[in-house]
Amino acid sequence: MTYDILTLRAKIEWVADALIPSDPKYTMPSATEAGIIDHLLPRALKERDDMAPSFLKALSRLPENRPDNALEVIRALGGEDFHVISFLIAGAYFLDEAITRKLRYPGQEAMHETPDYDEIMDTIERVQARGAVYLDVPEAP
Repeated sequence: MTYDILTLRAKIEWVADALIPSDPKYTMPSATEAGIIDHLLPRALKERDDMAPSFLKALSRLPENRPDNALEVIRALGGEDFHVISFLIAGAYFLDEAITRKLRYPGQEAMHETPDYDEIMDTIERVQARGAVYLDVPEAP
């Protein structure tokens, strides 16, 4: 069976807000107030299309309406399902530039490293000069 976010919209709303509620003290919006369903989650699911089927399948196992103990119900799905749901909801939330600005989080940044090839070659040359080194290990009784 296939699922899509339109058929699971009500579930996504309560799950997203259970995982990321609003915080008036710090003027942080909830996941749905940030527009996660219409804009951010579709983008996250497109970026992580490898996780999308698991995400949608896990959501389909949840009740349509928000239960009183929402987080417990999400956790009861099990570790893998909880991980995929919380990973994609949080990931989608952090795609919003207003959110990341409020948190002063620059987002993921590419790091370009220039390896020290002289150091690498020194290590390799020592190993090559030493030759093969191994020990015969007796078989277990």
